[in-house]
Amino acid sequence: MKKLILSVLPFALVACGGLNKNTVSYQMSKYDADRYYLVAGEANTKQEAAAHATKQMQQEILQHTPASGQDIIEDLMANAKVEKVWKDKQSRQKHYFALSVLPRNKANAVLVPLLNQADAQLAGLASQFATPADPLWDLKVAYKMQPLVERRLALNDTYQFLQVDRSSYMPETFAPYKTIFKEKMAAVLVGVDVEGVESRVLVTYVVDALNKMGLGVVDETDPDQVLSVKIETEVDNYSSKKVDGLIWCSSGATISLVDTQRGVTFSRFNVHERAGTSRMEDSLRRSMQAVGEQTATQISTRLENYLKTK
Repeated sequence: MKKLILSVLPFALVACGGLNKNTVSYQMSKYDADRYYLVAGEANTKQEAAAHATKQMQQEILQHTPASGQDIIEDLMANAKVEKVWKDKQSRQKHYFALSVLPRNKANAVLVPLLNQADAQLAGLASQFATPADPLWDLKVAYKMQPLVERRLALNDTYQFLQVDRSSYMPETFAPYKTIFKEKMAAVLVGVDVEGVESRVLVTYVVDALNKMGLGVVDETDPDQVLSVKIETEVDNYSSKKVDGLIWCSSGATISLVDTQRGVTFSRFNVHERAGTSRMEDSLRRSMQAVGEQTATQISTRLENYLKTK
């Protein structure tokens, strides 16, 4: 009994009355999928078809490799070869197909040593965490670990993509480090103390900035706070001499960032903004919101610099 074979691959041809050896699916079927990663290409010449297959494979791997791991693409592609180029005999025009072939064991030979190296480096840094825990010291160590964590994740994404079963590499070894930065950041508790006019506006911006960083935010009286943000606001409103009908409001804030464990103020700065509207309340609100935005940005930058280098 004759069979009708349909291939869903983009280069496939429908064959009726027998096996069509021109199809990409047939040529791929001659390779053991457990052992080889295959990508097809096509063009009007043999050389162009081979180059297209190679380029397609490189692009596919690149799409599954985050930026921090893309330096390995060249080493992976060095193990890939175009092993099959053939002409579509059923086409009236010249048309060629090609297969780029990457042995999975050779890809693993590139990736596994790098994965093991990342795990070893992470274990070495993790051994530097303080006992008992010291939030600032531990976070500094976690900052050093974070680029390694990102690289390990990137390498594992590539490794998974090139495994026939999409399995991860030793997930139980890497699991303790995946969320370590988030955990150590949350362990640093920051007290917020804002005094003065429209202080609630500043509190909202500052707390939001700290939350986005992942730091723990506590009341100014919390005895476990590690850092403290102290802010004093001031406001001055006056009529505009240049534009009749506008009431201008100048708002400012003095910000101090304090290491409460050491009793040291490590950063102090001032922010001033003004706004003019027809209503004093609107001018006050807009000027203080502008102060809040600038304050939050500077606090985030200065805190991060201190936490990395302290």
